[in-house]
Amino acid sequence: MKDYTHICIVLDASGSMAAIESDTKGSFNSFIKEQKEAEGKTVFDLYQFSDNVKRIVEHVDLATFNDDLMKKYRCSGCTALNDAVCTAIDTLGQEFAQMKEEDRPEHVMFVIITDGMENASRKFTSEDVRKRIQEQTDVYKWDFQYLAANQDAFASGELLGVSHDNCVTWYASKAGIESVCGKMAAFATKVRSKK
Repeated sequence: MKDYTHICIVLDASGSMAAIESDTKGSFNSFIKEQKEAEGKTVFDLYQFSDNVKRIVEHVDLATFNDDLMKKYRCSGCTALNDAVCTAIDTLGQEFAQMKEEDRPEHVMFVIITDGMENASRKFTSEDVRKRIQEQTDVYKWDFQYLAANQDAFASGELLGVSHDNCVTWYASKAGIESVCGKMAAFATKVRSKK
């Protein structure tokens, strides 16, 4: 659908994020408010991951939803990054496949945010992530962004198949998460303006 953007964010909720949990909620709510006010339809999905993966926001049309989308975000545990990314891609891909062609989004923006390295996945590997990201990028034209703290985000992101231009390193702090949400907003503008 023209001017229809689906935003899926896979957000680290491991124990190391606890120090900036409230800052993360506030920054994300500001990002969501900005996307809600943008032109066109925006549907939002949010996955949080620690030892396990949880979908805490599912297919919310931002134009009609006024609740706090971050109220279920809680930090604890380790970092099952591979499981989270593959689960989110597989789930969304299956859901889009079941839609009529005319009901599918024109743009899909998929953002991975973490403050640490993979250390807890039990089902998927980094190669599984890479294969999925490459397929969704090459075949279905999804746009991926990798925003990572406490590591070289460019090297880590490229290993997962995310373009160097769409990788950002940040510092795990209040200013850092605010910056991350600003980068997401700029990325969303770029994705929405694609022809």
